[in-house]
Amino acid sequence: MLAGFSFRKLYLLARDCASMSQAKQILAQVFQNGIFNLPSCVSAIISYSATSPQPDLHLATLLLAYLEQPTAFAYNSIIRGFTNTNHPTQAFLFYLQMNREKPMCDNFTFPFVAKACALLLAVETGRAVHGQVLRIGFCSDPFIRSSLVKMYAEFGDTDTAREIFDETTARDSVLWNSMISGYLDCGLLEPARDLFEKMPNKKVETFNAMMGGYVKLGRLENARQVFENMTQRDVVSWNTMIGATARSGSVEAARKLFSDAPERNISTWSAIISGFTQSSQFQASLEMFKEMLAEELRPGQAILVSVISSCAHLGALEQGGWVHNFIEKLGIELDDILGSSLIDMYAKCGNLHGAILVFDKIGKKDVCSWTALIYGHAIHGHSLKALELFSEMEKMGTRPNAITFIAVLCACSHAGLVNVGKEVFSRMDQVYNIKPSIEHFTCLVDLLSRANLLEEALDLIKRMPMDPDASLLGALLSGFKMHGRSWTGSELWGKQLPQLGRLDLSGSASYVLMSNLYASLKQWDEVAQMRKVMAGMGVKKIPGCSSIDVDNVVHEFLAGGSIHPESTRIYEMLYQIYREMGLQDI
Repeated sequence: MLAGFSFRKLYLLARDCASMSQAKQILAQVFQNGIFNLPSCVSAIISYSATSPQPDLHLATLLLAYLEQPTAFAYNSIIRGFTNTNHPTQAFLFYLQMNREKPMCDNFTFPFVAKACALLLAVETGRAVHGQVLRIGFCSDPFIRSSLVKMYAEFGDTDTAREIFDETTARDSVLWNSMISGYLDCGLLEPARDLFEKMPNKKVETFNAMMGGYVKLGRLENARQVFENMTQRDVVSWNTMIGATARSGSVEAARKLFSDAPERNISTWSAIISGFTQSSQFQASLEMFKEMLAEELRPGQAILVSVISSCAHLGALEQGGWVHNFIEKLGIELDDILGSSLIDMYAKCGNLHGAILVFDKIGKKDVCSWTALIYGHAIHGHSLKALELFSEMEKMGTRPNAITFIAVLCACSHAGLVNVGKEVFSRMDQVYNIKPSIEHFTCLVDLLSRANLLEEALDLIKRMPMDPDASLLGALLSGFKMHGRSWTGSELWGKQLPQLGRLDLSGSASYVLMSNLYASLKQWDEVAQMRKVMAGMGVKKIPGCSSIDVDNVVHEFLAGGSIHPESTRIYEMLYQIYREMGLQDI
């Protein structure tokens, strides 16, 4: 052994190591000094390798295999590591191995095993684990009880979760929060609210859980009330409220909350930027991103994906390209998520070549990157190339998902490839066991309608296992208009598609499309009736919107609008152009 070196000092270094490189240096000392079977020291290295911010679970499992007498601490660390990195099957396999080799399971084992069962939605296995907890005698441990409550709630079995909660006499805040969150995750607002009101000495985490539950259920006003009633708020409280407000599309309200927040972290920026993108406030999202960069903060993946998506929706190719260069300068590797976002952005902004270059740079291509490129070719009218990519993807062994089939059906629709589209639709279920959703049926209805196979489209809608929605109706009516075909409203709703009577037309697009269809066919009584229905239901036509990127600034315009600060000058210039073209009377 090295002079001045002791087992105790080595163990303390292993226990307190702060990086994987340091852990490996300590491990080298262990090997050099022939003390590999010192369980406490090696178990500490296993623990750090399995549970550090950048874990090396391969090394941890190798070290565990070398130990002659593995400790429960070493096993627990590996089970925890696999559970926390979303590999619950591996976690459970090590739990089974732990049971075979007989280092006694302790109260630290079962919370991680219960979490693994919850991630796997392994109901019967979870009940068996619960049974072992009862046999060993850990049923009174508060952490185990909380983990079991979470597990059963994840299974959707809130009754059993509540039984465990009610049987517990000494309830800590973790147990209360687990039960309240369990109800909220299952969409059971009333029992969650009842328990929230009964809970004594509520902490900020409990308020956060209740507020987050309201947000998930779309109850923004209730969430705001909880937020305003909090005597103490932490950064999670502010981030939850900022994100929810941004996602509702309330730009000014979200900005005010962001400005009022006493503390901000990268998650705060992510909440408002991602929220604006999700609520289609793309310009606001880009503006907040610029403010973030001005503070010299490094964006995470969620922020970058949101910003790239905003550029895609605005058609802001120059800004999207700048973000791409920024990612490369930061040295961020293009994984499947970032790469797919960039492919989508370039394709939607009209630069298909840029999308292909990004695809080629992605090292390990998964279904997301393949799907993004297939869809990019589809929207550019390169349908045969999209189908060729789909075939290549299958040959490479990448399994398509439901979104892939939407992209492929879209390609078939653009090219009028009816037979190919039908075959793809059939293979989705028969080969890949993917049940068609309303989006897939909409694509097929669009394909048939474009090809003037309207009776076949109607028959398909009648045979669907779900009711049609507004998007599907729009695809059908577009086919009617394209081919000069029509039924009166009463015929379409009553005789042809009676299930349309149950249709929730929450948007204006289908109403407007049907009204325009009747107008093009000079069925003015039907037009008047449709407009009357729209007025009675308070449906308003959403004005068209376009945008243009000038000198790295995106300008948005609404049809007939005057909100742009330069609208007066723009209209003056348009009138001058009309006059020079002899169109001033239009």
